[in-house]
Amino acid sequence: MPYVKVDIAKPGDNKGVGGDKKDKIIIFDWDDVATMPSRDANGIVITGNIVMNAGAYMVKLYGTQNTIKANSDSEGDPDAKGIMQGVEFEHPGDSQAIREFRANWMNKNMGIIVERCSSTQKNLYGTPCSPMQMVFKGEDDKDKNKTTFTFKSTQKGPDVADYQGTLTLSAVTGTVAANATTIPLVGSGRYQLTNGTSAIATIGTCTGMTEGMVFTLVGSGGTYPSSIVGTDFLLSSEFGDHLQSIPEWRKCLEVH
Repeated sequence: MPYVKVDIAKPGDNKGVGGDKKDKIIIFDWDDVATMPSRDANGIVITGNIVMNAGAYMVKLYGTQNTIKANSDSEGDPDAKGIMQGVEFEHPGDSQAIREFRANWMNKNMGIIVERCSSTQKNLYGTPCSPMQMVFKGEDDKDKNKTTFTFKSTQKGPDVADYQGTLTLSAVTGTVAANATTIPLVGSGRYQLTNGTSAIATIGTCTGMTEGMVFTLVGSGGTYPSSIVGTDFLLSSEFGDHLQSIPEWRKCLEVH
C-alpha cells in the first residue's frame, strides 16, 4: 500500500529542543546480521527484530552526551535523489579499548542505533545496502584528550528508520533459571534460557511485564531446552508459530 498524504500538525510544545539522546551509541557490523526485517509500507518503521548471527552481538560506545549529533540530508539530481545519513559524537580519553575500537572497526559497514531519553524511540542509521562507515580524529593536547567519531553513509539510501525491535547486546538482561516455568522480567532486552536438569520445562507466563515491553528469549540448546505454552505470549510476526516445535530456538516475543 503506497504512502497516503496526510496533514502533519505541530507535534507538541518544545518538541524541537535538542539533546534527549542516551549516551550509549549502539553499533553493529552488517556482516554479523543474519536477518534484517523490512520497513513498513511507508518506508520508516521497522517492527521486526534484527537477528544477529550466532555468537555475534551489538556493542555500546559511550559518547559525551552534549556532543551527539545526527543528521539526514537529501541530495542528488532531479529524479535521482537519495538520503545521506550521519552520526557524530566525542569519546573522552585515549584508553587502549578506544584505540582498539578505532583500529578494528575501520572500513567496517555498520548500523548505528541512537536511543531517546524521554521515550522508547530508537533511530536506526544505515542499511545493508547503504551502510555507515567510520572516520575519526584523535586529539591529545593541553586542553583536551578525546576522539571525535563521525559515521557517514557510504552512498545514498532511505531516511533514518524508526527501529522498534529488540537489541542484541553482549550482556543479557537476565538469565532464566533451569526448569523455570515463569520468566522474571526486569525490562526490555535479551533473556538467556537455561537447559533443564531432567526434562523440558514449559514456560507459561512472566512477571514484571509492562505495556509495550519487547524482549528476546535466547535458547539454551542442550538435551532439555525450554518451550513456551499458553496465551500469555504473542510471537513477533517475523517468526512463525512453527518455532514452538524447534528445540534450539531464538524467539522474539511481545507481552500480550
